[in-house]
Amino acid sequence: MKLFLLETFKTFSRWRTYISFAVIALIVILTEVVMKLSGDEIVNRMLKPFQRDFFISGNVLNVWLITAFIMNSLHIHIPFLITLVAGDMVSSEATAGTIRFLLIRPPSRIRIITAKYLTALFYTAILVIFFAVLCVCLGLTLFGSGDLIVHHYGQFDVAFIPESEVPVRIFLSFIAAIWAMSVVASIAFLFSTLAENSIGPIIGTMAVVIVFLVLGSLPLDFFRMLKPYFFTTHMINLWQQFLEVPIQWHVIVRSAIVLGIHNICLFLTAMFMFKRKDIKS
Repeated sequence: MKLFLLETFKTFSRWRTYISFAVIALIVILTEVVMKLSGDEIVNRMLKPFQRDFFISGNVLNVWLITAFIMNSLHIHIPFLITLVAGDMVSSEATAGTIRFLLIRPPSRIRIITAKYLTALFYTAILVIFFAVLCVCLGLTLFGSGDLIVHHYGQFDVAFIPESEVPVRIFLSFIAAIWAMSVVASIAFLFSTLAENSIGPIIGTMAVVIVFLVLGSLPLDFFRMLKPYFFTTHMINLWQQFLEVPIQWHVIVRSAIVLGIHNICLFLTAMFMFKRKDIKS
């Protein structure tokens, strides 16, 4: 516990840690302000296919719709921001020249690497929580509350969620998002144990995420067969399931387990590589 607190203090005492929070704040504020100014256009475009057959009234453009809209880009911008810190957890020690001192201290390498990994997961959770609080608080101020209408783009299909259910579903979606983003943190952390500077883990992690996103979107039978095993498939699918009607709990459990297996394998690999790290390097 003491090592974890020390690593957390070190992480949040670096100015780089707060770049991610500043970027998220800028993205959310600009997005919500623009959507406030262009609200009618957005609602008309979203509901145009259904206006002939349904009469829709009430506060459609509300905090929950805006939050769900912004969350749809979660797999694009959040992973990069996570790598800025998770990819720096171990490699920064090598860059600063403190890796040799770190490894000759009394705590075992397993305890050191575990504390650093838990700090990376903690940072990931705090970042997503900040994202959630900012989306909801600013959204309530600008748009107010209401029922949630989720339009599945490319399909003649909408999901209607009453206002009484939406806060719990959004809360669960963000919890799922934390679990999904933890895999990105695990990948960056693994690369951090292999690298001597922070640039490699950041670029490497984003390359892995982009490659799997591209492969998962290719309309080829070979990649469709492998898609259920890609972490990116479950990273996106996990939180979105809480905004479906009805909630597909078996899909959520399967995605959570797959992501958990990825986390365990990545951490065990990072631990193995750290234990073998040359203290003279």
